[in-house]
Amino acid sequence: MRIRSGYKTAVYYAVIIFAALVAYHLFPVWEINDKESVRFSPVRVAKDINIISKRPHSIEHPKERKVVGEYLFHRLQQLGGSVQIFEYDSIKSRLGGYFDIANIYASFDPPQVTDSTQYLLLVAHYDSRFSEKVLKDTVCSYGAADDGYGLGVILEGINQALKYREYWKQGIKVLFTDAEENDLDGMRCMYGQDRHIVENVNLVMNIEARGVKGPALLFEVSPGNRELLELYKEAEQPYSYSLTTLIYSMLPNSTDFSVIKDSIPGFNFAVIDNLKYYHTDRDNYSNISLKSLQHYGLQLEPMIYRYLISSKYSDPDSFRSESDDLFFTLPSLGLFVFSKTGYVLLNVGFGILALLAVAYLIFLKRISVAGVVKSLKYVLSFFICSFVAGTLLALCAALINGEEFGFTSVKYVEYDHIMMITMELILFLWTLIFFRMRERRDVMFSYSFMFATQLFMLLLSLVLCVTVLENFFLFVPFAVSLTAFVVSLLVRNKLVYLLSAFIISVMGFSFLYSLITALSFGSFGILLSLSCLYINILVAQYYCYKRNCFII
Repeated sequence: MRIRSGYKTAVYYAVIIFAALVAYHLFPVWEINDKESVRFSPVRVAKDINIISKRPHSIEHPKERKVVGEYLFHRLQQLGGSVQIFEYDSIKSRLGGYFDIANIYASFDPPQVTDSTQYLLLVAHYDSRFSEKVLKDTVCSYGAADDGYGLGVILEGINQALKYREYWKQGIKVLFTDAEENDLDGMRCMYGQDRHIVENVNLVMNIEARGVKGPALLFEVSPGNRELLELYKEAEQPYSYSLTTLIYSMLPNSTDFSVIKDSIPGFNFAVIDNLKYYHTDRDNYSNISLKSLQHYGLQLEPMIYRYLISSKYSDPDSFRSESDDLFFTLPSLGLFVFSKTGYVLLNVGFGILALLAVAYLIFLKRISVAGVVKSLKYVLSFFICSFVAGTLLALCAALINGEEFGFTSVKYVEYDHIMMITMELILFLWTLIFFRMRERRDVMFSYSFMFATQLFMLLLSLVLCVTVLENFFLFVPFAVSLTAFVVSLLVRNKLVYLLSAFIISVMGFSFLYSLITALSFGSFGILLSLSCLYINILVAQYYCYKRNCFII
C-alpha cells in the first residue's frame, strides 16, 4: 500500500515539475540560427544591436544619436528600401530646452503597385533612454534592448521577407522614430505633419522592450481585435493575454503605438523580464538574450509572411472589426480565443456544474455544508495571510533598498527571485503539512477543501467577469479541476487528475511569471495570494488522486 502511494506521489509531483519546466521555458531552447540559416537569425540581429548600442544615444547625446540614425539609414538602403529622412526642429525637451529630431522611413513595394496597394508598417524607436536616477546613481542606457531589439528584429524580418518578394501582394513600410523616450515626439510629429507615410497602411507592428530577456509578449492589441487574432494564430510559440491590453490601458505608460492604435489596427510586442535593467546602464550589449530575439522572430516572421502573400489583406479594412475577443496562451498548448458572449456562457455553465457537484456530494453525505463552509474559512484566511506576508516582504525590501513602495515601483531589489522561490516553497510545504494533519481526522477533507477553493475561485471569477471579464487565471484552474473531478466520477479513473495538474501548473507558473515581471517585486503579495489558490487546488487534487477508493 505504501509503495503504491509513494509511486502515485512521485508521478503526481513529477507532472507538476514537468509543467514548471514547460512554463519557464515559455519558448523552447531552439537552435540559434547562424548567418547561413535560411530562417530568422538572432545572431544577425545581435550584430546590428552591437553597433547600435556602442554608446548611449539619447536626446542628451545628439552626435551619438545621429550616428545610429545614419547606420540605420544605410542598413535600409542595403536591403533595397526606398529610404527618406524626415526632420523636425524645435522639439521641447523634458530635460529643458529644445532640440531637433529625425525619423527614418523606408518602403519596400510588392512587384505590382497600385494606388490601393496596402502596407504593413513596422515601427521601432532608435533613441535610447536619457540619464535616469537609479537608487543613488545616475546612469544612461545603451539602448541594446530598448529599442535595439526592435530595430534589429525589423531589419532581420525584412531580410527574410525579401526572399519571397515575388509573391508579395502587399508591401512593407518601416518607420524608425526619434525621441520616443522624450514624449513619443517622432511618432507624434509624423502623424501630425507627415501622415502620408501611413497612407494605405492597414496593419502596424510596434517592437519594443521593457526588459532584456524572457519571451516576447504581445502585450497590446488595438481595439476590435478579432481579425488581428486570426493573423496572430499564424505565430509560432504565441505568448499573449488580452488581460495585458486591459491593464496597459489603465497605466500611464505609452509607446509609439499609442499614438496610432485607435486609427490603424496593430500589435505591440516587448520582452518584459528583468525590469531592474530597464532604462539603466545594464541595458547594454553584454546583457542581450539571443533566445528572446529568437522568440520575436518565431512570432513575427510567420505573421509577416502570411500578411504579405495573402490577397485577403489587400482590403484596407482587413483588420477592422467591431468585436473584441478574449484570449490567453498556455505554453505548449497554444492560443485560446473566446467571444465575449461565449466566454460568459462558459463561466455560467461551469458555475452551475460546480453547484450541482457540491449538491450531489452533500446528497451522498460525502461532504457537508458545514465542512465546506469551514474549509472556505481556511481558504480565505490562507489567501489573506499570503497577500499580507508577500506585501510585507516587498515593503521591507523596498525600505531596505531605499525605494518608494508600490505594486509597480519596487524594481531594483537584488535576489528578489530567491526570496520569491523561498516563500513559494514555504507556502507549499505549509499546505502539505496542513492537509496531512486534517486528513488524519477526516479522510474526506480533501474534497471539502477542494470544493471550497473552487467556490472561492468561482466567486472571484464572477466578480471579475462582471467587472472586466478578464478572469482566465482563476477560471481555468477552477474549470479544469472541476472537470477532472466530474470525469473521475463518470469514468472511475483518477488519471485525469494528472492532466488537470499539468494544465493548472502550466497556467499558474506561466501567468504568475508574467504578472511579477510585468509589475515588479512590489506586487509579490498579489502573486503569493494567487499562488495560494493554485497550491490549494493542486494539493487537494493530489489527495483525491492518491486515494485508493472512489467516493461513490
